Amino acid sequence: MKSKLLLATSIFAIFALNGCLDQVTEAPDMSALACTTEPLDDDSGLKIICGGDSVGIVLNGKDGKDGKDGKNGKDGKSGADGKDGSDGTSCRVVENKDIDGFEVFCGDKKVGELKNGKDGADGKNGKDGTSCRIEENKDIDGYDIFCGNEKVGELRNGKDGTDGKNGSDGSSCRVVENKDIDGFDIFCGNEKVGELKNGKDGADGKNGSDGTSCRVVENKDIDGFDIFCGNEKVGELKNGKDGADGKDGKDGTSCRVEENKDIDGFDIFCGNEKVGELKNGKDGADGKNGKDGTSCRIEENKDIDGFEVFCGDKKVGELKNGKDGADGKNGSDGSSCRVEENSEGDGYDVYCGDKKVGELKNGKDGADGKNGSDGTSCRVEENSEGDGYDIFCGDKKVGELKNGKDGADGKDGKDTKPVEILSNACNVLRSTTDMFSSMYDVFYCLRPNEKVAFILRHAARDRNNTGTNGSLNQTGIDQSTQVGQKLKKLNIDDFFYMHTNVYRTQQTARIISENKGQTTGSEDEWKNTTSNEYHAQNMDLLESWYIRNDNRKKDCQGQNSWGWSIYSKVAYEEYDKKNNSDSENKAACEDALYNIEERTQEFISTYFTYDNMHKMTLAISHDQFLVPFVIAISHKKIHDDSNYTLQFHKHENNFNYWINYLTGVAIIVDPDNNTTVIPVTALDDGFLRSY
Repeated sequence: MKSKLLLATSIFAIFALNGCLDQVTEAPDMSALACTTEPLDDDSGLKIICGGDSVGIVLNGKDGKDGKDGKNGKDGKSGADGKDGSDGTSCRVVENKDIDGFEVFCGDKKVGELKNGKDGADGKNGKDGTSCRIEENKDIDGYDIFCGNEKVGELRNGKDGTDGKNGSDGSSCRVVENKDIDGFDIFCGNEKVGELKNGKDGADGKNGSDGTSCRVVENKDIDGFDIFCGNEKVGELKNGKDGADGKDGKDGTSCRVEENKDIDGFDIFCGNEKVGELKNGKDGADGKNGKDGTSCRIEENKDIDGFEVFCGDKKVGELKNGKDGADGKNGSDGSSCRVEENSEGDGYDVYCGDKKVGELKNGKDGADGKNGSDGTSCRVEENSEGDGYDIFCGDKKVGELKNGKDGADGKDGKDTKPVEILSNACNVLRSTTDMFSSMYDVFYCLRPNEKVAFILRHAARDRNNTGTNGSLNQTGIDQSTQVGQKLKKLNIDDFFYMHTNVYRTQQTARIISENKGQTTGSEDEWKNTTSNEYHAQNMDLLESWYIRNDNRKKDCQGQNSWGWSIYSKVAYEEYDKKNNSDSENKAACEDALYNIEERTQEFISTYFTYDNMHKMTLAISHDQFLVPFVIAISHKKIHDDSNYTLQFHKHENNFNYWINYLTGVAIIVDPDNNTTVIPVTALDDGFLRSY
């Protein structure tokens, strides 16, 4: 970004200079104002010299990192959509003596030239031209342009945009009511891109016969109800059975359906409480000169382990297969299910615990088909082998619905193993070890019987505020506060906290706990207590966990200027060999540090086995501990979208290759001690970028 800005600034400055010279009525002596260039000592770019003075530099373009999502500007007009744009290509400047100047390349494409200014011709009786210059202006985050003493313009630094990968630029979209179409217009930028019309009643078909209505009839033999469409029985609904009692626990509340002739339908009861109604669909009226009604269909959706219901092109609901009920630990029941009326959907939402698992919608009037031809009807047929029902539309089987199983009882407070199928998105998240995932997404992908521990680097500190008593700066305090507030909104269990003897780790944990809404004691109580029911000091969270021989660290460091680099060097096993046969640096590093992968697994098995860990743990550690840890559990594959890695030892002073604050790992453990470990971050970026 900086290289592009300097390039743009240089071009603008030359144009501004030309603009100022155009104002001279007679040609002045320009020899004192001629501009030349000289390469910088480190070949990183060019120095621009005008009139003997250096007025700026042009740096060769570096690969830009992806920008963060920018905030919407006030009263800004929507930008036009881009067309399938790829990631931004970096630009660079290459000297070309043939043109006495420079060529500008973006990627492999030459996009322009910069030529050195020529000496101007002598003017006759003319006034001297006014030279132009650029001065930095931090108030506008950019530069002022002066010609003489007059400010003639400004250049402001561009803000980081988001790179679109094979995507289009984000134009803001909005929905505007359009009463003419009884619906809404959709605009992206200034372009209308579509319409949403309110659903109309289906029109009757020409000379058609009546649609067949469906009804529910009580069947005491099956303790439930038969479903008829016309005169054909298409399925059954059986009343829920009472769940078996958990030992020392409370019974779950069963739900049932009772006929209610007053509403021509049925009341739904859970326990003694009426939670909703289902009304029978009415017979469709004959149509005259009408259009076909919209048929409905059911399509299998493996992502939700069930089926989606479409009427026309509109998705109107979902049917999810019943899950096995989980046992309650210590005799406590699993989550009960309930039905809540949804007036907007003209039906009911089905919840199990706090999770919406499906919908039930009231029957609509069926529309007749054109010229008496009905649309394809759908039906449900019992499938005894599958313990459920097959769904047919016409002669085609389009899906299945399986009956939910009764939850097993808990015995003496110990659960039997519950069965819970994770969504595809959660399976992807839990198997992603080569990139940082959001810490907050992990909570949505935990099974009820699993425990989780997060090990994160402390929040931000000032660069020189190190040592045992080093504290967070204001940015770090704000970061910790925001993490706590986000965790509070997730309404998850309380954490047990771990930290080292370094104050900033304890400070990070305490601020997170306070903003999460946990009662964990005052700052003085944290300082004066190394261990209690809320937190504990753990000195193995320091980088010393990986050190075998401290005296050999300096020999491992080699020529690198940062002592930090040995932790990435040893984890990647990329050593500095003096020649093809000599590996003194490798030997020094292996003497200095333990085997990283083995030592990482040893830490997990020491502190995070199922029986000795809390339900939720948040451990606050340090960068030099977490860099080798993340490299090990990612199998040396950790990277970001721009292919930055944690190979800091190869890129001294470039913090695109170092771990960010509040970034680390999530450790998920089940009762059989099967462990899932993935890289996570509580911020927007897992890489530090600047320090």
